[in-house]
Amino acid sequence: MKKAIILLLGCIFVFSACSKSEETAEPDDTSHVEESEAEEKAKTEWWQTEMESYSLDGLPRDLDELEQELIVEAGLYSGDKYDLASAKDMLDQLPENLSEEELEAAILRLIREDYHAEVETFVTFDPTVEVNVDKPDEELEEPSEEMATSTSHFAILLDASGSMNNQSDGTSRMELAKEAIGNFIDILPANSTVSLRVYGHEGTGSDDDKKLSCSATESLYNGEMNEKEFMSALKGVEPAGWTPIANALEAAEKDIPDHASTAIVYVVSDGIETCDGDPIKVAEQLNQKDVQPIINIIGFQVDDEAQELLEQVAEAGKGEFTYAGNKQDLEDYWEEEYNRLQEAWETWQQEGMKRADELSQQLMEQADETGYAIMEKSELEFDRAEDLINYLTTERQMENANNLWSIFYERSTTIWSYGYDNQTENWGAAYENGNAAWRYFYETGTEKWTEYYNKVN
Repeated sequence: MKKAIILLLGCIFVFSACSKSEETAEPDDTSHVEESEAEEKAKTEWWQTEMESYSLDGLPRDLDELEQELIVEAGLYSGDKYDLASAKDMLDQLPENLSEEELEAAILRLIREDYHAEVETFVTFDPTVEVNVDKPDEELEEPSEEMATSTSHFAILLDASGSMNNQSDGTSRMELAKEAIGNFIDILPANSTVSLRVYGHEGTGSDDDKKLSCSATESLYNGEMNEKEFMSALKGVEPAGWTPIANALEAAEKDIPDHASTAIVYVVSDGIETCDGDPIKVAEQLNQKDVQPIINIIGFQVDDEAQELLEQVAEAGKGEFTYAGNKQDLEDYWEEEYNRLQEAWETWQQEGMKRADELSQQLMEQADETGYAIMEKSELEFDRAEDLINYLTTERQMENANNLWSIFYERSTTIWSYGYDNQTENWGAAYENGNAAWRYFYETGTEKWTEYYNKVN
């Protein structure tokens, strides 16, 4: 009885083990078959795989149908990877009954060229020629109508102390100074602003009037240049009291408009500070303001002590000191200023024209290179397509391949035309914009140069 039970259990165990073994083997065999089928499918149906496209972000517009086609990823044997023998091996895997569309797609999966970088260049191409060059005493932002608007301010501070009444060759220092200032403002840019401030013009040179005279500084003119009104204001200035140079410099800050990008302060004086001020300190402080005006000092018939002080004031204001011993010296000074501006405008003109040429040339070269790259790739792609089409029609004798030559010829022509048309359009736009910028600098520079030339000669 015991033996029977043991035998029965043994059979149950064997039967159970056999069943488990069979259950384990069955899925293994099925998995092997499925894996082989997947490998075979991947191997034989490569021509049906969906082609991805390159991702182009931040484009200024949507791509048209042709451009969407041109950003599809390159084929297996595109560019330098072309291998005719390997491509033919791939074509040998194609079934005999593939349609014309399927054959076209298969060839493109092998030899399609990579156009996405060129498409991105043309879609984002900006033919604008923007040239930034600092104008003499004003900021140039771009070659447009706004650039003609000057933001420069010329502040003239005139010493009206009693000593300006002293004579030189029968003419007072004040009269000579007025004449020279009149000549100077006559050649300032028509769209600049100018101010006239006098100091020491009240009271007398006596000790009793010192407080009154030292606090006397007044703006007689400030605004856009109107020569008639300016000269009328200047004409009424008469020599009177003391010399508060520091006070006048400090007050000059209020004369400079908020919108001014640059300012030049001209101090016309025949003596030193006589009102206990510190013009050197004030000049340093004024030059540290947002506009940072340049302070030029014209010392009119000054002695050595006054010249030394005025030189220090000019240095503190990042400007220059000029000694004017007589009328001719003063006129020579202003003539040098005219020549400086004349030369500065010529330099600005030449630099602007040069940069306009360079930038325009860069853009034209970019348009050329991009267009030629597309055209060359379209021709290369067509030549390789011809190789594969000939193989399909002659070696494989696939009837559905007979019309592929026309299809790929039309494709090549369309892509070639896209490259040529965009090249021509963008090259022309860059050329015209470069010419416009060049003409702006040429015409504006010539106009300004001529203006100063006529004033000097």
